[in-house]
Amino acid sequence: MNKFVKLSLILSVIIASQAIFASSHGDHKTHVVQMKNMGTLGAMVFEPSFLKINLGDSVLFEMADAGHNAVTVAAPSGSKPFDTRYEPSTKVTFDVKGLYLYKCAPHAMMAMAGIIQVADANNSQEIIAAIQKFEDTVMMPNVKTRISDLFKENVK
Repeated sequence: MNKFVKLSLILSVIIASQAIFASSHGDHKTHVVQMKNMGTLGAMVFEPSFLKINLGDSVLFEMADAGHNAVTVAAPSGSKPFDTRYEPSTKVTFDVKGLYLYKCAPHAMMAMAGIIQVADANNSQEIIAAIQKFEDTVMMPNVKTRISDLFKENVK
């Protein structure tokens, strides 16, 4: 076998293995959520505050304004809790289907929270209970139901 034939055979194997890898891993997206002092929903918000993503997608939490984090409040069974630890940006990959409720720890009393739906809403009853518990701690009356309203508008 000459060198050209060997090289062609090697390249064919490499291309085929890349195609198999790509088809088995799909096209996962990275979505961006900004942590802001002021956004479209008012003061102290994640923007967007609700995301519906596919299994295996990631969310890049970006600190648009200083002093924020994103911490898991409630999530599907078997998922890993996350905490962005006040880093300028943190990427979190979501490998378990269901709803995730998260908050900014220092601004939770101002209703700074968000919801991520990964594929389906199989744990909606648990998230509804977690939202009610979270909203009991919100101190600002004008945003007290921000997260339950977000849930009602978006989770299907």
